[in-house]
Amino acid sequence: MWFLFAGLNPFSEALRNLFSKKASINGVDSLMISWFNNIIPIIIFLPVIFFLDLKFSFQFFTALSITGSINVAASILYMKAISKGDISAVVPMLSFTPLFLLITSPFLVGELPKLWGIIGMILIVIGSYLLNVDLKSKNLFAPFKALLLNKGTRYMLIVAVLWAISANFDKLSIQYSSVFQHIFFVNVFVFLGITVVVTIMKRFKISEIRKDKKNLIIMSLFTTTTYICQMMALSLTLVAYVISLKRVSGLISVFIGHFVLDEPNLHERLLGAFLMFLGVLFIVFT
Repeated sequence: MWFLFAGLNPFSEALRNLFSKKASINGVDSLMISWFNNIIPIIIFLPVIFFLDLKFSFQFFTALSITGSINVAASILYMKAISKGDISAVVPMLSFTPLFLLITSPFLVGELPKLWGIIGMILIVIGSYLLNVDLKSKNLFAPFKALLLNKGTRYMLIVAVLWAISANFDKLSIQYSSVFQHIFFVNVFVFLGITVVVTIMKRFKISEIRKDKKNLIIMSLFTTTTYICQMMALSLTLVAYVISLKRVSGLISVFIGHFVLDEPNLHERLLGAFLMFLGVLFIVFT
């Protein structure tokens, strides 16, 4: 069952990325995109909490506060990275999250993947990286060069580190409450946190939302499904496995880019796609 949710998660994230990028292209301020991102999940899950057996404890509030605070910063930087750089340049930085999790998860939640699982994670990281390398130019270090030249890639690398920490506290929060309780309260926390940031920076403008309401609403809907898939999967298996499979969203984005946005070089990226698929098989059959 965990693989069903973990497998759907990258599809949802890839589509969220598509519509957040469209909103950015249409001129919406990245900070307001971050602010709007959590609205639909709150609206959808508000009625649900009245049917839950809510569990409040010091451990829950501690885990929630830590992951919420981290995700306020991560959400702002994520949307800023998407708006400032090409997706093909910034998304590869997220491929390193599973590697960072190999460091954070054993310490924070006591989880260490088995050998075949680790091999699968590494294959997904390599495959995701190769998706964004121009093999014809044989410039394997282009994404790293972009890291030095492009603010967007630097922001996204920071996001990769932040998510490698927050995913562990997401799991702890779920363990001390429930999946849907965590989803609702972490969205409220992040929404309020970003509201404070937007207000302090004096960039709260409803006119920004009016520029592209359609894509913002669709983006937020896919944020909702991403939360459901990721948190359900986290409650059922290792954090590192869930986040590794989530990085398959880079593969899905390649096909979306080719067939929806007419982006080139699909055939060049099949090697990376194959390695990612192989990595998924290693994890599933661990």
